[in-house]
Amino acid sequence: MLKTVTYINDRLCRLLEVLITLLMTGMVVFIVMQVYFRYVLAQPLSWSEELAGYLFSGVFFFGAVLLYRESRHINMSLFVDSIKNPFVRQIIVIVAHLLSFLFLAIVVWYSYPMALQIIDFEVVSPSMEWLKMGYVFMIVPVASFLSLFMLLEVILKSIDQMKEIKQ
Repeated sequence: MLKTVTYINDRLCRLLEVLITLLMTGMVVFIVMQVYFRYVLAQPLSWSEELAGYLFSGVFFFGAVLLYRESRHINMSLFVDSIKNPFVRQIIVIVAHLLSFLFLAIVVWYSYPMALQIIDFEVVSPSMEWLKMGYVFMIVPVASFLSLFMLLEVILKSIDQMKEIKQ
């Protein structure tokens, strides 16, 4: 199962890296456009700053997905590193990952219907009437769902490490 999850996550990571690159590029382009229109043409765009903020949200949440795979999120490493017994330390790490998994599952469970409801209400962006805010809010459940896949791989690897320590 670990090989399958790793294979899927490898593909997801490549896709996310491309997506994050596109989001960052778009963000830079819109910010440069805003500066050009504001200071050179003296006619600022009303929507570019807001769109750049939404793109940044995508970069932030999808970047967090990649961090889950590398176990690079903030953690209590001082506490974990102070435990001398490697088996107990690994159990605590697995429990922490399982709690993170539970948290992400709860986020997906509640945020997905909320984003769908916002789409149904047809709430639009203040400066871009073509952008439904539900699609912006959909970033949270999608990124959390992808994080579940990454965290599943981390948990499976941690269990394998625990088996090696036990032997």
